[in-house]
Amino acid sequence: MESLEYYLLLVAIMAFGVLMPQGTKDRKQYIVIMTVLHSLLSGLRHPYLTGDMQSYCYNYWRITDQGWFSEEVFQEGKNFGFNWLMKFFSILSDGEFQVFLIVVAIFIEVVVAYLIYKYSSLPWLSFLVWNCMGFYSFGFSAIKQSIAMGLIMIAFVGIMEERPKQFVLFTVLATFVHKPSLIFLPAYYLSKRKFTLPTFLIYICSATVIFVNKNQIVKLMQDFYYEEDVIGDSADLGGRFFLILLFIIAGFALRGFNGKYFSKVANLMVAAAVLQMFSGFDNVFTRLTDYYLQFLIIFVPLSFADYKDEKLEGISEGIRLDILPKQKFAIIILLAIFLVWYYNKCYIDVDINIYDDYTNYRFFWEEWLTGVA
Repeated sequence: MESLEYYLLLVAIMAFGVLMPQGTKDRKQYIVIMTVLHSLLSGLRHPYLTGDMQSYCYNYWRITDQGWFSEEVFQEGKNFGFNWLMKFFSILSDGEFQVFLIVVAIFIEVVVAYLIYKYSSLPWLSFLVWNCMGFYSFGFSAIKQSIAMGLIMIAFVGIMEERPKQFVLFTVLATFVHKPSLIFLPAYYLSKRKFTLPTFLIYICSATVIFVNKNQIVKLMQDFYYEEDVIGDSADLGGRFFLILLFIIAGFALRGFNGKYFSKVANLMVAAAVLQMFSGFDNVFTRLTDYYLQFLIIFVPLSFADYKDEKLEGISEGIRLDILPKQKFAIIILLAIFLVWYYNKCYIDVDINIYDDYTNYRFFWEEWLTGVA
């Protein structure tokens, strides 16, 4: 069973989540264990696990002989930060790609752990979302964007703690690694909007206008890059749009609009929903959405608890359901079951090109056979 490692990781997330403290300072122990497990599984994966990784591996071997400002490395300033990282570690490790994979895995998982420790009252649920919504396995192939997403997470702390310099610094650093991460630059402004029922209605109206005119918007965008149309029209909202919308509505129903942290993350979820509307045109929009959507790991737990979240003065809670603790617990269990089902249906039990089949998991010391299913 090639995907056994992924399922065992889910079992560990939930089993240790039951056995270890979640809502106190002692939750640090749980988070450390999960961080180690995630880092090991990611960092010790076979360097040929996907086609993208094989390409990265080849470039990693040959980049040592290329100059820092050569065309192959600097690439006229496009994503040069990622190439510089590869060159630095290639020189340091004498071309051992596995070292780079381990370093990248540790960086990403430590940043995720920090966000969960600082802002999540239910670490096990945050880790479950991190896995089941595909963010974890995404980094198994898209190394460049996963590093940028890690830097965006640090920028996110700047949003939550209202440190604009930190936000700008790490967002800019992320663009050096993966230029499309510039999409996150408006996030600081968006997050400052106080979420109220009128704001929510304005968002709905704005999203409707964008949807009606999205074909024209995409045509205008591609006119800047192409001499002819390469992306056709689309009426599709994208597979995850309604799921994102459901998360947003459920969050408001469970805890209302109020909350300093919750309001900030809720604004980012709305931005994710709007970006997801364009995914019917091209998968690139789904990847852009992930820069915002990855913060579901904070939004979902905040929907169930006011953990370290200050109330905002003059803001009503809106329409909030009066739910008993037992009922909330039942909802969390149902959500966990749904997430596992969604993970299996959309990310594990799927047909993938054999050259990109991350579900065919192998550790680096295992034999690699091209085309093994």
